[in-house]
Amino acid sequence: DTATGGSLLTSGEAESDASTRTADSAKIIYTANLTLETRDYDTARAALDAALSDADGYMESSSEYTNTDSTRSVSLTLRVPQDSYKSFLAAAAQSGSVTYQNQQAEDITTRYMDTEARLASLTAQRTRLQELQAQADTLADLLEIESRLTDVRYELENRASQLRLYDNQVDYATIYLSIDEVQEYTPVEEPTVWERISGGFVSSVKGVGNGLLDLLVWVLAKSPYLVILGG
Repeated sequence: DTATGGSLLTSGEAESDASTRTADSAKIIYTANLTLETRDYDTARAALDAALSDADGYMESSSEYTNTDSTRSVSLTLRVPQDSYKSFLAAAAQSGSVTYQNQQAEDITTRYMDTEARLASLTAQRTRLQELQAQADTLADLLEIESRLTDVRYELENRASQLRLYDNQVDYATIYLSIDEVQEYTPVEEPTVWERISGGFVSSVKGVGNGLLDLLVWVLAKSPYLVILGG
């Protein structure tokens, strides 16, 4: 309460209402890393640009360089609408030989809704403070209210900015993509028959070893009782 008799915490109901709202849909941030090799760099870049255009995406950053053997490489940060995320990855993979691919999905629904609730609370506080500001009878009251109003406005802008960032991250997936020009593709090595057999044998030995270890632990744990019984 302020000296004018008004309460600054009348926004509790607003925050409670906002926190109990359910989101229209889950807020998921999609991120992918993709590394490609190509023997035709210009064609690969053209195919990738076409896929990006078809997905209504855009390039956020690009770093292109020439290697010592005159081959070229590029590192790209691409943004595509979430609805086009999967189809774009599939199309991008066709522009070269995939040597690495990783995808991540981060659910920020709870954080998003908490930020929305806090934003609603701050908006209600600002409205109440503005009302109290108009009713202030003394300079001291006015200065106190203006100080608190400044703090609320600052936090309000921060929360609004955070929501805008969340919206951008959710609406547009981020793809970190690299293309390397090569003379020959990196071979994908399949395990030989012997490697598969030996791998299975090692796993079996480990299983037997673990069983023997468990038996030894049991014997040592029970040894005092076994000695007594044997005596």
